[in-house]
Amino acid sequence: MSRGLCIYLALSVLSGTLLALQFFWGAVVLVLLLLSLFQRKMPRTILFVSFLLVIISFFHTFLQEKNQKSGLSPQSEPSTHQVFIDEIPTIDGSSFVSFAKMKNEKILIRYYFDTEEEKRKFAEVNPGFVCNVKGQLAEPRQDKNPNSFNYKDYLSHQGVYWILEIQEFEGCVDRSTWKHTLTQLRFQGLKRIEREFPPSTVGITQALLFGETGMITEDSMKAFRELGVVHLLAISGLHVGLLFAILHYLLLRMGLTREAASWTGVLFLLCYIVMTGGSPSVVRASFMLILLLLGKKTSRNIGIIDSLATVFLIMVLYEPFSVYNVGFQLSFAVSFSLVLSSRTILQASSSIKQMVAVTMVAQLSSIPFVIYHFYEFSLIGFLTNLLYVPLFSIIILPMAIITYLLISVVSAGWSMIPYQILLEGIQWLSAAVASFPFSTLIMGRPNFVLLLGYLILIYFAFVGIEKRKYLSFGFLFLFFVLHLFLNKFHPYGEIVFIDVGQGDATLIDLPYNQGTYLIDAGGEVPFPKEEWEEKKNRFSVGEDIVVPFLKSKGITSIDTLILTHGDLDHIGGAEAVLNEMKVGEILISPGTREKVEVDRIVKMAKEKRISVKEVMYPVRWRGDRDGLHIVSPLDADYAGNNDSIVLYGEIGSKKWLFTGDLEKEGEKEFIQTFDLPVDVLKVGHHGSNTSTSEAFLAETNPDVAVISAGETNRFGHPHPEVVERLKVRGLTIYSTAVNGAITYRFWDKKGTFSAQLP
Repeated sequence: MSRGLCIYLALSVLSGTLLALQFFWGAVVLVLLLLSLFQRKMPRTILFVSFLLVIISFFHTFLQEKNQKSGLSPQSEPSTHQVFIDEIPTIDGSSFVSFAKMKNEKILIRYYFDTEEEKRKFAEVNPGFVCNVKGQLAEPRQDKNPNSFNYKDYLSHQGVYWILEIQEFEGCVDRSTWKHTLTQLRFQGLKRIEREFPPSTVGITQALLFGETGMITEDSMKAFRELGVVHLLAISGLHVGLLFAILHYLLLRMGLTREAASWTGVLFLLCYIVMTGGSPSVVRASFMLILLLLGKKTSRNIGIIDSLATVFLIMVLYEPFSVYNVGFQLSFAVSFSLVLSSRTILQASSSIKQMVAVTMVAQLSSIPFVIYHFYEFSLIGFLTNLLYVPLFSIIILPMAIITYLLISVVSAGWSMIPYQILLEGIQWLSAAVASFPFSTLIMGRPNFVLLLGYLILIYFAFVGIEKRKYLSFGFLFLFFVLHLFLNKFHPYGEIVFIDVGQGDATLIDLPYNQGTYLIDAGGEVPFPKEEWEEKKNRFSVGEDIVVPFLKSKGITSIDTLILTHGDLDHIGGAEAVLNEMKVGEILISPGTREKVEVDRIVKMAKEKRISVKEVMYPVRWRGDRDGLHIVSPLDADYAGNNDSIVLYGEIGSKKWLFTGDLEKEGEKEFIQTFDLPVDVLKVGHHGSNTSTSEAFLAETNPDVAVISAGETNRFGHPHPEVVERLKVRGLTIYSTAVNGAITYRFWDKKGTFSAQLP
């Protein structure tokens, strides 16, 4: 078999799999496969095998997707179940989360501790425990905002369709067998790092040794992501190769033969896959190394490209849904690119030039996947990778291994000091560099055409590198500019009521960069918690919903941020927006600075030299030129909800009224002062019965009502009486609690409403 032939077989399997899952991408890969086969004039046997693999992988994936169903059924009341915990649980704050099996079906279990003592007891729950619990099955939630992470799909791709919300653990028994030995070793290793290592080093050490990133702080992860080096926190092929080389050397020094050392190394690699959680990069690197070792023991010496393609083929056939995994995509995209470019890399005249070439190839090949999943691209990633890759590979990883072994074997606490100083220094440096302006470029999520364009141009860039002709890089740069131009000057406009749970956040993005306005930024009302209840990375509406949504749209600046009033469910996410976006000005209601939360935002804005204005009717602002007018408050005395900033305007041929948390008293003042027809009403105060009176509806006479409220919120919003009033008047009702984000997209004078959930 000629070298490189397996890559065509891998493309065949990928094509068939994608045709079943993502038809357009499957068609693209199939066309690429056919062009390659006919260009190289492959024999009929290879053509036949390739087409056979396309058909087999298509039907294999189609049947797997069709058979994605559960044998369990939803429950109206909690009941008693027996669950088998076969993976390492996650304990974070007051929550206990783990994958488990119930009636031979994989589920996710979730439980909340009542006391710190109970939390300590659960720290000893290992894989292999069987527990009797009382709880209720619930379906995982779907993504409720455009471009957001789809948790339901993520679980279903792992064969999980239910979350068991546990109310009571009635008892657990250790039923572990030899099959759980490696998982328990991983569990014990993670716990040892938590106990013995300084808190500032725990997350990165766990990531480097066991592939567990859950303990890395959000600030560190964000900094590494913005520097384009977050891949170093995943166990890579370089890590696996280094560990294997160290083991092989030690075994030879101990007197083992090369044959015995190689077979011991193979066994180690198989065990290491389990001990690191089976991440795609570890599976890929380990099985590649195993194939290369086995190939050397046969008459047919398998090449690197064939071993990589074979591993890819097997992994996709075994688990077709792995193609959705971002780690899988990045791992194989970068690996294939490096292997295919290896001849050019090795031709470099010095090791420094080789390192530069490797970094360039890795950065180029990762661009489409990075901007699709994370919406931004690190402008300094090339430089930071040149520094961080050798630093982590040559210094930090060996130090992590040595320090862990010394702590485990001889309890040498002194060995921790240089390791701690180095890691803390790296994290400080990363945060400092990431804070530089223009360190990242927000691209937004590219559509199918743009993504295909990136893939084609990056392919020609690689061809240019091979031929030492770099004109294709110019075309790639121009395509970047085109992408950014389309983000800014798109011909359509959008009004999006973002689903921020129990709160408000509305984006108004006008066509041709005429204006971008954000009315409120969502937020969450904090409840007092004890220290043991606090999560390592606390959820933030601003950081986890609003900012990622804006980035996914390619939005980098907000002309005006309007904070309608001082409630946290409207302003809590404003700090994240100020940190991540360029904001032109902030409008607040008169008197709201008396609230501590608003005052903190104002001070933060002044530090960033952002203009903050207290506004009321009839103050003019930059939105006036776009038809948006402030119609409330009518005086400077702040009275809470009834002094919310209310906006009225005609956008996309519809007349809109954005009411904040306006209640009946404020509505009464509005209809006494104005006679304004309304097509779309943003219902006041999340649909509370203190707002949306009959008189107000009769006066404004809207056709569409949009309610921003949290699903199963504790306030009972929207109130049934309000919903009934809207229904009686024949309004079309949208609610973020039911429909997720609500989008009105318009082109010229025509527009349509759409909901994230039907």
